[in-house]
Amino acid sequence: MNKFILIFILFVLSSAGCTKLTTPTAGNYRATIEIGGGTIPFELKVETKDGTPHLWLLQNSEAFAATDLRIKDHRLLATLPNGAGQLNAAIGQNSLEGELQLTDPRGEVHQFPFRASLDSPYRFVAESSTDNADVSGYWQLSTSRTDPLSTPITLQLTQSFDAIDGKQITASSATPQYIYGQAHGDDIYLSALSAGQAWLFISHVNSQGNLEGKLWINSSDSLAAEAIPMKEGIPELENQDELRQVGLPWAVPTR
Repeated sequence: MNKFILIFILFVLSSAGCTKLTTPTAGNYRATIEIGGGTIPFELKVETKDGTPHLWLLQNSEAFAATDLRIKDHRLLATLPNGAGQLNAAIGQNSLEGELQLTDPRGEVHQFPFRASLDSPYRFVAESSTDNADVSGYWQLSTSRTDPLSTPITLQLTQSFDAIDGKQITASSATPQYIYGQAHGDDIYLSALSAGQAWLFISHVNSQGNLEGKLWINSSDSLAAEAIPMKEGIPELENQDELRQVGLPWAVPTR
């Protein structure tokens, strides 16, 4: 084969693999951001109506629309709802890649590498386990910090097979912080992305039935953390105002 023809073919193939699109492919995306302890997954949905793209953040079976969505220079720029950050990502073939910027409650800006792939329906672990611990219920999560900002928080979790969803219950916020997680045997992965906070708790069920592991919040280093099931009183409470008195505001530690 003529070497010039071969070079041309290779150029066409490489160009096809690096195609930059002006509109993201419609569908559901598995999105992730990189944080100190690993990746935080979440779900995005893209639709195109009359040539205009629309983006939703999927949380706890609800769809929240992104705002200020623009396409510029083959990049998608959007403000994710519920304080989940500012997205700036290149539009690829069935993919998005760029960065997510969060501004925490203290006004500090955090930037995370962002990637999203179309039709990748798993959370933390691609191959699900068929024998998983059940963590449904209320939990009190505490860290190794000993200063006044190390207030425990309350988690309300529900579980279906290995999928875990829930909310972080706080006294100060009218908007709940949604929890997105997965059980894989006795290993439990929990994360949240909202209210200017990205946190990741990787743990395992210890001999006492507690969740013992490490916690990362925004740009913080890892913190030893433990979640203890709240067996007395809390699960019977139906009044959300009473529940909110249990959970206290979450402080974002910085370096």
